[in-house]
Amino acid sequence: MNKKDVASIRKEFKLDNTKLKLEDIVSIYVKGDSKQIIGIEKEYFGMMDTQKQELYLKNFKKLLTGPLDTKVFELEFSHNELGQNLTQKALMDTLQSSNFIEQAEELARKIIESCDYQDDFVVSFLRGEVFKPMKLEKREDESGIDDLVFSFNFFMGSINPVTVPQTALKFDFEGKVFRAALPMDVIINLNAPLDGFMFPSWNDQAADVNRVVYYSNKANKPNMEFLEQVLDCDFHATAQLEKEQFFEIVQEVVGIEIEAEKIASIYEGVNYILTRNEEEENPESAAVGLKDMEQILHASGVENTEHLETAFMDITGTDNYEFKASNIVPKFTGKSIKIENDTVSIAISPQDLKNIKQVKKDGRKYLLIEIDETVNLEGFELSTEALEAL
Repeated sequence: MNKKDVASIRKEFKLDNTKLKLEDIVSIYVKGDSKQIIGIEKEYFGMMDTQKQELYLKNFKKLLTGPLDTKVFELEFSHNELGQNLTQKALMDTLQSSNFIEQAEELARKIIESCDYQDDFVVSFLRGEVFKPMKLEKREDESGIDDLVFSFNFFMGSINPVTVPQTALKFDFEGKVFRAALPMDVIINLNAPLDGFMFPSWNDQAADVNRVVYYSNKANKPNMEFLEQVLDCDFHATAQLEKEQFFEIVQEVVGIEIEAEKIASIYEGVNYILTRNEEEENPESAAVGLKDMEQILHASGVENTEHLETAFMDITGTDNYEFKASNIVPKFTGKSIKIENDTVSIAISPQDLKNIKQVKKDGRKYLLIEIDETVNLEGFELSTEALEAL
């Protein structure tokens, strides 16, 4: 699954879309302290009023929103070599069941037993289908468009926090007295789901029942209880962790100190792999393995890579591991990395790292940045001093 696959489903979540057919929605209210179900509601999406439809659409659309491997993850079911994973079977049954509310309630109980949500929450489940065109060629008479469609049937679950309004003091104009306002209704925050999922996944214009899409409210901090106990999925690494592990390996090879231009060259090497796959319209598959790392380090001027394989094995656990290139380096257009310490924080594009040096004079360290034009500060042009004046 790549970002185009996710976007192709996400964009269909809008009102009055003939390519989107939403059916049952089941919402279950759970008391956080006692883990008790105190209310269940099953509705047919088409029978809801427009405002309620919009709220649910935004809620489930949110589960497909965010960077891959940071907030949205595509995961494989654990120990599923022969298709025997019980959670996968349960999700398939729920997707196809004639008694959706019973299946949804059973899954909700699994969530309640497995996850520790401190406050009250609402679990909402949705079944629907998206009609995806399989033939997009446009003829002169505009016939043939969407002639062939694929029906993608899916099932989604969303865990949403509940907010209890605070008691307030109000003024009664009729009685000319102050009274305590006691709110009777709680607010279900559908704009910020805590966890969520979609089954099956959508890959290369086809459903993939061997994978599930998971959403985390917190970037780079998936709910491991939800992944392991509810979805029973294998989890490898977030984008942040992969980047940290990659540079931890580099540090084991080159040491704690390194020139900025070598880091820039490493970024360029990874970016080359990423760009090469973008030309093949599949950037998410761009990967950096052990051999790729060795080539990148050599090209960056690191001659001694004797400890690379050992470091790679120690940190990843295997010599077959492959880092996603997109997790290691930001695209060279529009994004930047930070150089910082307690004194300064500078954002700079990866390719400009070669223009930076850390120098030392009279026992003091300076950050030296080569620039082409005069720097402006609050509308002023900074005065230029000779390097010897440092």
